Amino acid sequence: MIAVKMSLPDGYQQRKGSHIDQTLLIDFMCKTYQEFFPEQKKFSHLADTVAQYFSDATPLWWIEFKKKPIGCLWMGSGVDQVTGQKYGHIFLVYISPEHRRQGLATVLLKQAEMWAKSQGNFQLGLQVFLDNQPAINLYQNFGFQSQSLLMVKPLG
Repeated sequence: MIAVKMSLPDGYQQRKGSHIDQTLLIDFMCKTYQEFFPEQKKFSHLADTVAQYFSDATPLWWIEFKKKPIGCLWMGSGVDQVTGQKYGHIFLVYISPEHRRQGLATVLLKQAEMWAKSQGNFQLGLQVFLDNQPAINLYQNFGFQSQSLLMVKPLG
């Protein structure tokens, strides 16, 4: 699997994830959702998501600080519903708040782009919460553009 060798700040290193990282991936997914939905206390369904989608076809990378994971990238594939072409999809990109604004997410986005290209994909996609303006800014600066808007209506 391709690993991007990019300059990380002192004390940081990047490593490829493996099947033994599933529990850690679930923890990082929970951190992501807890950050934006602090009123929700239970995210046990995320373990089901990982169980369903985690495989050799959905690679994982970590950024560690002093050998402790502080960021991750989980990739997969999607099908563009307009063109029918397969594309690289970022399931999760996360950097712990105290380690942000150091270029670490950019390293992971470059890793995502390299992986997607190595798979012959024509584009890279992701979903971001509308109230996560710092992430939206990062993605736009990286060249992402809005293509659709997911809308939901509570029924209860």
